[in-house]
Amino acid sequence: MSRAAEIAGDEASNVQAWAVAAVAATVAMWGYSAVAIKLVATSGLVVAFYRVWFAVPLLWLLAAAVPSMRGRLGRDWLRGCLVGGTLFGIHQVLFFSAMKMTSVANVTIIGALQPALVALVAGPLFGERVRRLSVGWAALALLGTALVVLGSSGTPSASLQGDVLAFVNLFAFTAYFLASKRIREKVGSWEYVIGMSTVSGFVVTAAVAATGPALAIPGFTDFVILMSLAIFPGTLGHVLTNWAHAHASAFSISMMLLAVPVVSSISATFVLGETLSPLQVVGGVVVLASIAAVVATVAATAGEKAADELAESAAGTDAP
Repeated sequence: MSRAAEIAGDEASNVQAWAVAAVAATVAMWGYSAVAIKLVATSGLVVAFYRVWFAVPLLWLLAAAVPSMRGRLGRDWLRGCLVGGTLFGIHQVLFFSAMKMTSVANVTIIGALQPALVALVAGPLFGERVRRLSVGWAALALLGTALVVLGSSGTPSASLQGDVLAFVNLFAFTAYFLASKRIREKVGSWEYVIGMSTVSGFVVTAAVAATGPALAIPGFTDFVILMSLAIFPGTLGHVLTNWAHAHASAFSISMMLLAVPVVSSISATFVLGETLSPLQVVGGVVVLASIAAVVATVAATAGEKAADELAESAAGTDAP
Protein backbone atom coordinates (compact mmCIF):
# COMPACT_ATOMS: atom_id res chain seq x y z
CA MET A 1 0.00 0.00 0.00
CA SER A 2 1.34 3.45 -0.94
CA ARG A 3 2.00 6.15 1.64
CA ALA A 4 -0.79 8.27 0.13
CA ALA A 5 -3.26 5.40 0.50
CA GLU A 6 -2.22 4.88 4.12
CA ILE A 7 -2.71 8.59 4.87
CA ALA A 8 -6.13 8.53 3.18
CA GLY A 9 -7.10 5.46 5.20
CA ASP A 10 -5.99 7.06 8.45
CA GLU A 11 -7.95 10.22 7.64
CA ALA A 12 -11.07 8.18 6.87
CA SER A 13 -10.71 6.30 10.17
CA ASN A 14 -10.28 9.54 12.06
CA VAL A 15 -13.38 11.05 10.46
CA GLN A 16 -15.38 7.90 11.24
CA ALA A 17 -14.20 8.07 14.85
CA TRP A 18 -15.40 11.68 15.03
CA ALA A 19 -18.74 10.58 13.54
CA VAL A 20 -19.12 7.97 16.28
CA ALA A 21 -18.27 10.62 18.88
CA ALA A 22 -20.86 12.97 17.35
CA VAL A 23 -23.58 10.31 17.60
CA ALA A 24 -22.53 9.49 21.17
CA ALA A 25 -22.94 13.17 22.04
CA THR A 26 -26.39 13.13 20.41
CA VAL A 27 -27.37 10.08 22.48
CA ALA A 28 -26.45 12.00 25.63
CA MET A 29 -28.33 15.15 24.52
CA TRP A 30 -31.48 13.32 23.40
CA GLY A 31 -31.39 11.23 26.57
CA TYR A 32 -31.12 14.44 28.59
CA SER A 33 -34.05 16.06 26.76
CA ALA A 34 -36.63 13.66 28.18
CA VAL A 35 -35.61 14.47 31.74
CA ALA A 36 -35.35 18.20 30.98
CA ILE A 37 -38.94 18.26 29.69
CA LYS A 38 -40.13 16.83 33.01
CA LEU A 39 -38.11 19.38 35.01
CA VAL A 40 -39.84 22.41 33.46
CA ALA A 41 -42.70 23.55 35.71
CA THR A 42 -45.39 23.90 33.04
CA SER A 43 -47.47 21.77 30.67
CA GLY A 44 -45.96 19.76 27.84
CA LEU A 45 -47.72 21.95 25.30
CA VAL A 46 -46.10 25.10 26.67
CA VAL A 47 -42.69 23.37 26.73
CA ALA A 48 -43.17 22.44 23.05
CA PHE A 49 -44.09 26.06 22.25
CA TYR A 50 -40.92 27.51 23.76
CA ARG A 51 -38.70 24.70 22.46
CA VAL A 52 -39.80 25.41 18.87
CA TRP A 53 -39.78 29.21 19.01
CA PHE A 54 -36.42 29.40 20.76
CA ALA A 55 -34.93 27.27 17.95
CA VAL A 56 -36.57 28.93 14.92
CA PRO A 57 -34.67 32.26 15.14
CA LEU A 58 -31.38 30.35 15.36
CA LEU A 59 -32.25 28.47 12.19
CA TRP A 60 -33.20 31.64 10.29
CA LEU A 61 -29.92 33.25 11.36
CA LEU A 62 -28.24 30.36 9.57
CA ALA A 63 -30.29 31.06 6.44
CA ALA A 64 -29.39 34.75 6.66
CA ALA A 65 -25.70 33.85 6.86
CA VAL A 66 -25.78 31.59 3.77
CA PRO A 67 -27.13 33.46 0.69
CA SER A 68 -27.15 30.33 -1.47
CA MET A 69 -29.50 28.70 1.02
CA ARG A 70 -32.01 31.53 0.71
CA GLY A 71 -31.97 31.08 -3.05
CA ARG A 72 -33.30 27.55 -2.69
CA LEU A 73 -36.44 28.56 -0.78
CA GLY A 74 -38.85 28.11 -3.68
CA ARG A 75 -42.26 26.63 -4.33
CA ASP A 76 -41.25 23.01 -3.71
CA TRP A 77 -39.65 24.11 -0.43
CA LEU A 78 -42.81 25.93 0.70
CA ARG A 79 -45.12 23.07 -0.25
CA GLY A 80 -42.93 20.47 1.42
CA CYS A 81 -42.47 22.50 4.58
CA LEU A 82 -46.21 23.04 4.95
CA VAL A 83 -46.79 19.27 4.90
CA GLY A 84 -43.76 18.21 6.92
CA GLY A 85 -44.06 21.08 9.39
CA THR A 86 -47.70 20.30 10.10
CA LEU A 87 -46.91 16.66 10.81
CA PHE A 88 -43.86 17.55 12.90
CA GLY A 89 -45.91 20.07 14.89
CA ILE A 90 -48.49 17.39 15.69
CA HIS A 91 -45.66 15.10 16.77
CA GLN A 92 -44.23 17.80 19.04
CA VAL A 93 -47.60 18.41 20.71
CA LEU A 94 -48.15 14.70 21.33
CA PHE A 95 -44.57 13.89 22.35
CA PHE A 96 -44.15 16.71 24.86
CA SER A 97 -47.64 16.20 26.29
CA ALA A 98 -47.08 12.45 26.71
CA MET A 99 -43.70 13.07 28.34
CA LYS A 100 -45.32 15.27 30.99
CA MET A 101 -48.16 12.81 31.64
CA THR A 102 -46.46 9.43 31.85
CA SER A 103 -43.03 7.99 32.60
CA VAL A 104 -39.94 8.75 30.55
CA ALA A 105 -39.35 5.01 30.05
CA ASN A 106 -42.84 4.45 28.64
CA VAL A 107 -42.67 7.33 26.15
CA THR A 108 -39.18 6.59 24.87
CA ILE A 109 -39.64 2.82 24.59
CA ILE A 110 -43.00 3.20 22.83
CA GLY A 111 -41.31 5.65 20.45
CA ALA A 112 -38.59 3.09 19.75
CA LEU A 113 -41.21 0.98 17.93
CA GLN A 114 -41.08 3.39 14.98
CA PRO A 115 -38.61 1.43 12.80
CA ALA A 116 -40.78 -1.66 13.17
CA LEU A 117 -43.83 0.34 12.07
CA VAL A 118 -41.88 1.70 9.10
CA ALA A 119 -40.79 -1.82 8.13
CA LEU A 120 -44.40 -3.03 8.17
CA VAL A 121 -46.19 -0.16 6.43
CA ALA A 122 -43.55 1.28 4.10
CA GLY A 123 -42.94 -1.61 1.70
CA PRO A 124 -43.70 0.57 -1.34
CA LEU A 125 -41.19 3.15 -0.07
CA PHE A 126 -38.43 0.54 -0.05
CA GLY A 127 -39.61 -1.36 -3.12
CA GLU A 128 -39.39 -4.54 -1.07
CA ARG A 129 -41.93 -7.00 0.26
CA VAL A 130 -42.27 -7.28 4.02
CA ARG A 131 -40.48 -10.44 5.22
CA ARG A 132 -41.94 -12.81 7.78
CA LEU A 133 -38.85 -12.53 9.97
CA SER A 134 -39.26 -8.75 10.19
CA VAL A 135 -42.94 -9.19 11.06
CA GLY A 136 -42.00 -11.65 13.78
CA TRP A 137 -39.44 -9.31 15.34
CA ALA A 138 -41.91 -6.43 15.14
CA ALA A 139 -44.54 -8.52 16.93
CA LEU A 140 -42.02 -9.36 19.64
CA ALA A 141 -41.21 -5.65 20.01
CA LEU A 142 -44.93 -4.93 20.46
CA LEU A 143 -45.12 -7.63 23.13
CA GLY A 144 -42.16 -6.04 24.90
CA THR A 145 -43.91 -2.69 24.84
CA ALA A 146 -46.98 -4.26 26.41
CA LEU A 147 -44.74 -5.56 29.20
CA VAL A 148 -43.32 -2.06 29.74
CA VAL A 149 -46.79 -0.53 30.02
CA LEU A 150 -48.10 -3.31 32.25
CA GLY A 151 -45.00 -3.11 34.43
CA SER A 152 -45.56 0.60 35.01
CA SER A 153 -49.18 0.15 36.11
CA GLY A 154 -49.78 1.71 39.49
CA THR A 155 -46.53 3.68 39.60
CA PRO A 156 -46.92 7.43 40.30
CA SER A 157 -44.93 8.47 37.22
CA ALA A 158 -47.07 6.58 34.68
CA SER A 159 -50.59 7.10 33.36
CA LEU A 160 -52.71 5.30 30.80
CA GLN A 161 -53.68 8.60 29.14
CA GLY A 162 -50.02 9.50 28.64
CA ASP A 163 -49.28 6.03 27.27
CA VAL A 164 -52.12 6.42 24.75
CA LEU A 165 -50.72 9.78 23.64
CA ALA A 166 -47.31 8.16 23.23
CA PHE A 167 -48.83 5.47 20.97
CA VAL A 168 -50.67 8.10 18.89
CA ASN A 169 -47.40 10.01 18.64
CA LEU A 170 -45.73 6.86 17.29
CA PHE A 171 -47.99 7.06 14.23
CA ALA A 172 -47.67 10.84 13.97
CA PHE A 173 -43.88 10.72 13.94
CA THR A 174 -43.87 7.83 11.45
CA ALA A 175 -46.12 9.85 9.12
CA TYR A 176 -43.75 12.81 9.47
CA PHE A 177 -40.73 10.61 8.76
CA LEU A 178 -42.21 9.00 5.65
CA ALA A 179 -43.47 12.32 4.28
CA SER A 180 -40.09 13.94 4.92
CA LYS A 181 -38.27 11.23 2.96
CA ARG A 182 -40.35 12.15 -0.10
CA ILE A 183 -40.06 15.89 0.45
CA ARG A 184 -36.27 15.79 0.79
CA GLU A 185 -35.98 14.33 -2.71
CA LYS A 186 -36.65 17.89 -3.94
CA VAL A 187 -35.72 20.01 -0.92
CA GLY A 188 -32.31 20.33 0.76
CA SER A 189 -32.07 19.03 4.31
CA TRP A 190 -31.12 22.34 5.95
CA GLU A 191 -33.69 24.35 4.00
CA TYR A 192 -36.27 21.76 4.99
CA VAL A 193 -35.37 21.88 8.69
CA ILE A 194 -35.65 25.68 8.70
CA GLY A 195 -39.03 25.83 6.97
CA MET A 196 -40.48 22.74 8.60
CA SER A 197 -39.55 23.98 12.08
CA THR A 198 -41.18 27.35 11.38
CA VAL A 199 -44.43 25.76 10.22
CA SER A 200 -44.41 23.40 13.21
CA GLY A 201 -44.11 26.47 15.46
CA PHE A 202 -47.40 27.81 14.11
CA VAL A 203 -49.04 24.39 14.56
CA VAL A 204 -47.93 24.26 18.20
CA THR A 205 -49.07 27.86 18.70
CA ALA A 206 -52.51 26.97 17.31
CA ALA A 207 -52.72 24.03 19.72
CA VAL A 208 -51.81 26.31 22.63
CA ALA A 209 -54.44 28.86 21.55
CA ALA A 210 -57.10 26.15 21.17
CA THR A 211 -56.51 24.53 24.56
CA GLY A 212 -55.71 27.67 26.53
CA PRO A 213 -52.62 26.98 28.68
CA ALA A 214 -51.00 30.16 30.00
CA LEU A 215 -47.85 31.26 28.19
CA ALA A 216 -46.28 33.02 31.14
CA ILE A 217 -42.69 34.16 30.79
CA PRO A 218 -40.67 31.27 32.23
CA GLY A 219 -38.61 31.80 35.36
CA PHE A 220 -34.83 31.81 35.13
CA THR A 221 -34.38 28.08 35.75
CA ASP A 222 -37.12 27.09 33.30
CA PHE A 223 -35.73 29.58 30.75
CA VAL A 224 -32.28 27.99 30.95
CA ILE A 225 -33.74 24.49 30.54
CA LEU A 226 -35.93 25.53 27.59
CA MET A 227 -33.02 27.28 25.85
CA SER A 228 -30.85 24.22 26.40
CA LEU A 229 -33.56 22.04 24.82
CA ALA A 230 -33.70 24.30 21.76
CA ILE A 231 -29.94 24.67 21.33
CA PHE A 232 -28.58 21.24 22.23
CA PRO A 233 -30.95 18.29 21.54
CA GLY A 234 -33.27 20.36 19.34
CA THR A 235 -30.62 21.90 17.05
CA LEU A 236 -27.08 20.66 17.74
CA GLY A 237 -28.21 17.03 18.07
CA HIS A 238 -29.75 17.14 14.60
CA VAL A 239 -26.70 18.91 13.14
CA LEU A 240 -24.35 16.27 14.54
CA THR A 241 -26.54 13.38 13.37
CA ASN A 242 -26.89 14.80 9.85
CA TRP A 243 -23.12 15.29 9.67
CA ALA A 244 -22.44 11.77 10.97
CA HIS A 245 -24.71 10.26 8.28
CA ALA A 246 -22.14 11.35 5.68
CA HIS A 247 -19.27 9.62 7.47
CA ALA A 248 -20.76 6.49 9.06
CA SER A 249 -23.35 3.93 8.01
CA ALA A 250 -26.98 4.65 8.79
CA PHE A 251 -27.14 1.18 10.34
CA SER A 252 -24.39 1.89 12.87
CA ILE A 253 -25.91 5.27 13.72
CA SER A 254 -29.34 3.76 14.27
CA MET A 255 -27.91 1.07 16.55
CA MET A 256 -26.19 3.71 18.68
CA LEU A 257 -29.30 5.88 18.88
CA LEU A 258 -31.35 2.97 20.18
CA ALA A 259 -29.47 3.68 23.40
CA VAL A 260 -31.47 6.90 23.85
CA PRO A 261 -34.36 5.20 25.73
CA VAL A 262 -31.80 3.52 28.00
CA VAL A 263 -30.06 6.81 28.80
CA SER A 264 -33.41 8.55 29.30
CA SER A 265 -34.78 5.86 31.62
CA ILE A 266 -31.64 5.67 33.75
CA SER A 267 -31.45 9.46 33.97
CA ALA A 268 -35.12 9.63 35.00
CA THR A 269 -34.44 7.12 37.75
CA PHE A 270 -31.65 9.19 39.29
CA VAL A 271 -32.88 12.73 38.56
CA LEU A 272 -36.67 12.38 38.74
CA GLY A 273 -36.97 9.40 41.07
CA GLU A 274 -38.95 7.39 38.51
CA THR A 275 -38.78 3.69 39.31
CA LEU A 276 -38.44 0.82 36.87
CA SER A 277 -40.14 -2.45 37.75
CA PRO A 278 -38.46 -5.74 36.75
CA LEU A 279 -41.21 -6.23 34.17
CA GLN A 280 -40.42 -2.83 32.60
CA VAL A 281 -36.73 -3.68 32.42
CA VAL A 282 -37.46 -7.01 30.73
CA GLY A 283 -39.93 -5.39 28.34
CA GLY A 284 -37.50 -2.61 27.47
CA VAL A 285 -34.72 -5.07 26.67
CA VAL A 286 -37.11 -7.08 24.49
CA VAL A 287 -38.21 -3.96 22.59
CA LEU A 288 -34.73 -2.60 21.90
CA ALA A 289 -33.29 -6.00 20.97
CA SER A 290 -36.23 -6.70 18.65
CA ILE A 291 -35.95 -3.31 16.93
CA ALA A 292 -32.22 -3.90 16.42
CA ALA A 293 -33.10 -7.27 14.90
CA VAL A 294 -35.68 -5.69 12.56
CA VAL A 295 -33.11 -3.22 11.25
CA ALA A 296 -30.42 -5.91 10.99
CA THR A 297 -32.80 -8.26 9.14
CA VAL A 298 -33.62 -5.62 6.54
CA ALA A 299 -29.94 -4.72 6.23
CA ALA A 300 -29.08 -8.38 5.59
CA THR A 301 -31.89 -9.29 3.19
CA ALA A 302 -33.09 -6.12 1.46
CA GLY A 303 -31.47 -3.71 -0.93
CA GLU A 304 -28.96 -1.12 0.26
CA LYS A 305 -31.48 1.72 -0.14
CA ALA A 306 -34.09 -0.15 1.92
CA ALA A 307 -31.60 -0.85 4.69
CA ASP A 308 -30.42 2.76 4.81
CA GLU A 309 -34.01 4.05 4.83
CA LEU A 310 -34.99 1.82 7.74
CA ALA A 311 -31.78 2.52 9.67
CA GLU A 312 -32.33 6.25 9.23
CA SER A 313 -35.85 5.86 10.60
CA ALA A 314 -34.37 4.29 13.73
CA ALA A 315 -31.85 7.15 13.93
CA GLY A 316 -34.63 9.73 13.90
CA THR A 317 -37.05 8.06 16.28
CA ASP A 318 -38.81 10.64 18.45
CA ALA A 319 -36.01 13.15 18.02
CA PRO A 320 -36.92 16.13 20.24
